[in-house]
Amino acid sequence: MFRRGTNSRNTTNGKNAPGSRTRDTNGVSPSSGAAVAGGNSTSVSAISSGDYARRCRELMTLDKNLRALGASTFFDLPSITVIGGQSAGKSSLVEAVSGWNVYEVGEGHFLVDLAHATISLRFDYNSVGAKAETTTKTFGPTITDRGVVELWLRRAQAAILSPHIAPEDFYNKSAQELRNPPPDAERLPFSKNAVLVYLSDPTITSKKPRSKFITIAKLSQDLSFVDLPGLIQNEVPEVIEVVRDLAVSRINNNNTLILVTIPMSDDIQNQQAARLARDADPDGERTIVAAIIDTSAISAVLTKPDILGVGATGSRQKWKDILEGLDQPLKHGYYCVRLPDDAERSQGISRAESERRAAQYFDSTQPWRDIVDRSRFGVPNLATFLSELLVERIENYLPTLKQQVDALLEKYNRDLSELPPPPASEPAAEVLLRISTFCNTFRSAVFGDQDKTVAQKNRRIYLQFKADIRSTAPDFRPFAGYSNYENPDITDGESLDVGVSATGACRLESPLDLGDVRQVIADSIGWELPNHVPFDATRTLVLRFTREWRSASLACFGAVIKACEESLDKLTTTHFWQFNQLGIYIRTLIHAELETCKDQALETLEKILALEKLPLFTQNTHQFQTETKAWFTRYNTVRHHWSFYRLGSLHHDYPLAVHALMAANEEYAEELVLMANVRAYWQIAYQRIIDYVPLLIEHEFNQRLAGHLQEMLFENMLEGPDANARMQELLTEDPTISDKRNVLEGRIMRLAEIKQKLDGLS
Repeated sequence: MFRRGTNSRNTTNGKNAPGSRTRDTNGVSPSSGAAVAGGNSTSVSAISSGDYARRCRELMTLDKNLRALGASTFFDLPSITVIGGQSAGKSSLVEAVSGWNVYEVGEGHFLVDLAHATISLRFDYNSVGAKAETTTKTFGPTITDRGVVELWLRRAQAAILSPHIAPEDFYNKSAQELRNPPPDAERLPFSKNAVLVYLSDPTITSKKPRSKFITIAKLSQDLSFVDLPGLIQNEVPEVIEVVRDLAVSRINNNNTLILVTIPMSDDIQNQQAARLARDADPDGERTIVAAIIDTSAISAVLTKPDILGVGATGSRQKWKDILEGLDQPLKHGYYCVRLPDDAERSQGISRAESERRAAQYFDSTQPWRDIVDRSRFGVPNLATFLSELLVERIENYLPTLKQQVDALLEKYNRDLSELPPPPASEPAAEVLLRISTFCNTFRSAVFGDQDKTVAQKNRRIYLQFKADIRSTAPDFRPFAGYSNYENPDITDGESLDVGVSATGACRLESPLDLGDVRQVIADSIGWELPNHVPFDATRTLVLRFTREWRSASLACFGAVIKACEESLDKLTTTHFWQFNQLGIYIRTLIHAELETCKDQALETLEKILALEKLPLFTQNTHQFQTETKAWFTRYNTVRHHWSFYRLGSLHHDYPLAVHALMAANEEYAEELVLMANVRAYWQIAYQRIIDYVPLLIEHEFNQRLAGHLQEMLFENMLEGPDANARMQELLTEDPTISDKRNVLEGRIMRLAEIKQKLDGLS
């Protein structure tokens, strides 16, 4: 595809798209020449017909294929940037060296034969001229009528020069409105942004110019010339700066050869283009042949040698010294070319005739005929030199290109290995094998054989359940009115697990003091004998401190259910994501089985929880007696030191304290014993429930589900006479996966072919 930035008052600042047959016009103005791909010359003196063009076509074909395979940028063709003052012969030089016809861009017509064309606006700079992220926007429709190309180009030019106006506002502008904008219209004299024209037909042919217009001939060239606006001095400072910045931005590109055009009538010491080139490459060591290691050197091309009359002896001698390397030396030296003047252009002389006249001139005119090194004269020598440098650039880049191809091959092979293999030819065997593998993996996770994730997650849930149950422990305060005392924090000495705390699943009971316990005893008295504490008091207190155990157990069970569902969902995705319909069907069956197992386990859990209500029972007599003694000692010790916990600063007489203790012991002996019995029984029941609830959930839910899952799935898959057909349908691979596999396999095959061709270019 041919890409051209076109704007009679516009500047374009873009890079050639690697892999496209491109020419990029950068900074074209009415007074500057615009390099245009075209012409029908087949002269071997042009770069476009030499070894460089052949190598470019080969590489560009490979590059185009690489881009189609997902590469963003592989090979960026070197370009030649031509800089010089106005009327320095830049455009004529581009025509001569490239083999393309070049005409000025200005008022006139664009005559092209084309299949279709599209125009885009590329914005590399914002409205204040600062560098911004590059964006490209299509401008107008696809053009199939060559008669409207010029109008649409002028509309695009006006849009790019009017950043404060929406581009769409120019779609309906007439040619008259564009040529004669309102006096108050704000248009930039130059723009750093670009108008790009994409022409699709390689059969475009040249037309003879009638005035100033663009002639585009053929698209088979891969050389990129950038003809910048002529460097100006007599303009407003802003315009001078824009044009200068355009030149600097291009020649600072590490992949460009700088061609400085200097009319021989000018003093080389005063050439702004030469100064810019020296600033960009002060040592002359940047060549166009490498973007990193060997980047571009400056070659000066001397134009218009025949304007030095016979009387200009001093100037002729100076230029003779320059050409012989005695003055102003450059790494690649100087070339002197004679280009057709306007009269010769109007005669339509051939390229061969133009080169013959130039050679005759150099061989017969002083001082050029006396210079020994004849390789510095004429377009053919310059084109050969440039072609050699460009080819060298390509040759040096080949190893890097091969490395990038190898890297892309490795990436695609890795991506392919991450995809599941395609389905087997036997659908029943494939489905049953996948189900078996899936169920075995889940069973292993439940029992914690290999993947410990599920087991470890459930253990954390059970630790939180333990903390929730523990938070319901009776908070007995051995005081007659606990609100007058600090919390003695009477515990069994067991510490909670690190990082685990109660979740709030249980509603906690308020502390009970001696008075509260006495009231419970009083409320429980029936026909008991004197000095006998009713058993109903023990039962009432135990049930009060265990009634929240059901909510804590159900919360624990729900958390395990959720963890199981997440694990099954993840495993289903892992094992069946390749087959979307099969995955959906498996999920439906698993959900039904999970609900069945959950209901059965919940029924058993409710029975177990009912055991902690009535009767209150334990055969662990030894532990009960031991716990009772321990808790009575703890409560009695606190009661004995009641003054230590009294709020405020108290100073008691010791005999008085002992007397008070004895009185209290006599008064609250039954209450202290009841506290100890209830707390001891709660401790035994607590130790039971924190074990058997997790064990029940694991056995009645997780293990039951893991044990029944495969059998259930097999039965559903094999049920009915149409089982094979159903499995064949379910085993239809997700198109996104098969498409991705096919794409990767195709890319790997094409990359292998490209790699083989690159090896052949070495």
